[in-house]
Amino acid sequence: MEFLGMADAMYRSQRLLELTSPSTDCRYTSNTQRHLRVLLFLNPRIEQIRNEHQGNNIKSWTEWLETMRREAAVSDSFTGDFEYLRKRFDRFDDLVNRVTLLNKITLDPEAKNKWSNRLLFPIGPSALYEVSNEDFSSHYNVFTRTGEIAYLMLSRASAPLRADVAKNLTKLFQTNTARNRLVLSLCPDGSLAQGEEKGGSYLPYKRHPAFDRLAEDINNLLKLNLPNQDVLEHLRYILGLNLYVYAVETANHWLGKPQIPPLPCEIPGPKMNVVRKASGALKEENETHGLEAVHKYMEAMLKTKLQELNEEGAQEELKAESLADYISEIFSVDKQDIASPTIVDVLEKTRNIAKDTYLDTLDGIQALGAGAGLIDKRGTNRMRYAPTDKLLRALVLATVKHPVEEDDLLALWWERYGIVIGPDQLSSLPEVFNDASDFEKNKRRFSNRLAGLGLSNRMSDSCTYVRNPYLKE
Repeated sequence: MEFLGMADAMYRSQRLLELTSPSTDCRYTSNTQRHLRVLLFLNPRIEQIRNEHQGNNIKSWTEWLETMRREAAVSDSFTGDFEYLRKRFDRFDDLVNRVTLLNKITLDPEAKNKWSNRLLFPIGPSALYEVSNEDFSSHYNVFTRTGEIAYLMLSRASAPLRADVAKNLTKLFQTNTARNRLVLSLCPDGSLAQGEEKGGSYLPYKRHPAFDRLAEDINNLLKLNLPNQDVLEHLRYILGLNLYVYAVETANHWLGKPQIPPLPCEIPGPKMNVVRKASGALKEENETHGLEAVHKYMEAMLKTKLQELNEEGAQEELKAESLADYISEIFSVDKQDIASPTIVDVLEKTRNIAKDTYLDTLDGIQALGAGAGLIDKRGTNRMRYAPTDKLLRALVLATVKHPVEEDDLLALWWERYGIVIGPDQLSSLPEVFNDASDFEKNKRRFSNRLAGLGLSNRMSDSCTYVRNPYLKE
């Protein structure tokens, strides 16, 4: 939702997927949709009022409008005035039915989110808005910038690919569709209100293998032309997977390993086996590589400065102060947090800050994997790589352009994402996990899963072909 909101804002300003760079701040403004959100999520008495007055239009409108002025004035700039709806709906009952209908597309309706954090399925651009505090001021408790990072990744894909994605994304932001007009029927006349300008998300690379990979996956999904914006359900899993792979791949690169680290994926079986052990162990290893990469980066950035300080004849305390000044500037660290009379202590404090900061964000990396359907603990008490049916379906839709033999598809997923399911990619794993028998069983479970999802056919020559059901063969 954060990604779509940023993309829609860029589309409105005619900047959709224009090339960005690490040196510029990509700023945008999102819709606030105050009236819509109050109507849907802070309007508990609307049905009660209708029932109490049993079809009396005048009494229903009068009591409801007064109730909203009194109870929905959540900020100085929002008075809770919904008089415009009285002119738009002849009967109060029609308004209640419209509110009830749109409430049915609330995302995660069972979640106990504050009303100001609740979201609609984006049936049109009018259903896209930024989550906020209850007075409609901005916060990042729900939208955590990962959607913004995904947008920046797309904006740095190769030019032809970027242009193609922009053309196909544009279809999601058309305002003249029946579904979008349904949302607009509850909004005040005129252009939608915008929130404060946002920015500050930082992506440090001009180019990266993950950028084109993400763009290709999204473009393949969008080109399927699925009805009723059904593509968004699959987009969710592809975005999360690509962001997770970007994180572990980048860490691996900083440690001198240019390839994507292996992600051994268990297709859950009845008992513990080598595949399950590998999927749990390598998940932990891949995620801890991030901290090693941060330390490696720090060493590279401080190498020249430390050499200069070693060659100086100044007192240790003056050297330590000079180093603290330098670290404060290049790493945006508060000097008071690392000040110390010795260089060793300054470096130690800096490493501790880096470690704490990384561990604070590690939950976010793990949440990406879980949200993508890559990380799961079903059947066990330990998180590991165990793709869900929804992720497997999204991967097939994003990568299968014509019927492909199952072994070829697994080879593609290994090369593209580091995913290991069958025995053919065992050489990429530590020797302790090289059990071809268990991985062969894992591959059979994978075959059965795809067949159950209607995504594969087993031919008479014993070859299994995976197909994309939305493409003509």
